Amino acid sequence: MTAILYLALLAALAPAKLEPTGPVTIGDGYALTSTVMADKRRINVLLPDDYADPAQSSRRYPVLYLLDGGGGFQDFANVAAMVQRGSRWGGGNKPMIVIGIESKDRKAEFTSPSSDPAERRDFPTSGSAERFRRFLVDELKPNVDATYRTDGTDALMGESLAGLFVVETMLREPRSFDLYVAISPSLWWDRSRLANDAPVLLKSHAKPSRLLWITVGNEGGAMKAGVDKIVAAVRAKPDSGVRARYVPLKDEGHGTIYQPAAMRALRSLFPDPTPNSK
Repeated sequence: MTAILYLALLAALAPAKLEPTGPVTIGDGYALTSTVMADKRRINVLLPDDYADPAQSSRRYPVLYLLDGGGGFQDFANVAAMVQRGSRWGGGNKPMIVIGIESKDRKAEFTSPSSDPAERRDFPTSGSAERFRRFLVDELKPNVDATYRTDGTDALMGESLAGLFVVETMLREPRSFDLYVAISPSLWWDRSRLANDAPVLLKSHAKPSRLLWITVGNEGGAMKAGVDKIVAAVRAKPDSGVRARYVPLKDEGHGTIYQPAAMRALRSLFPDPTPNSK
């Protein structure tokens, strides 16, 4: 076989090269200029599959507000895909709007001021949770309700420090959201002050009907102790209007709990109304 024929044969047998066709995307990204935060914040949005269907033009949807909902290593893509797939197959979750909220400094945005000198030293930017809450409640939520066909039911979901923020929002301003999902919340913050203050904070509630879905993995220590205190306080105060649905996931650690917990929470709080019709 001549060299020319050999090279021609190799060229014919060579695998085809991958040709770029563009990025894979899920949802749309927007920038929201915040007066409260004094900056622009990226907001990622996933709409239900049938949102633009003219036949569904009067249909309204619940909203999931997702903390750490930016791109990159944040959680929007994972949760949006989970919601989308769950709404397409029986036994999953109902269709909903997902609003992913970019966090820029988690230690600042998800914590209240700490009385612990070590935490103030190690986390010098911490303590801006109330400011971030004002951004969510006073700026973002009204914007979402004015832009999309929301049905008046909304949930706030977060993990670790974002889970701490979820629990604090539920205890201090329960009317901000209807449903709260706290996954392995960092209730050790400020010497477990939030968990210790829970019984007093619940007494000040004006009886809103709210549900806290809360879980913790096998972390133990202050993580587990804080969750236990929150659950006990809620269950000891049924007249507060707040209910706790505690779903411990003992086979998961802090680094693995998020996805299985998020799926269970979404299926529990937003169950598919027609599981056998898809």
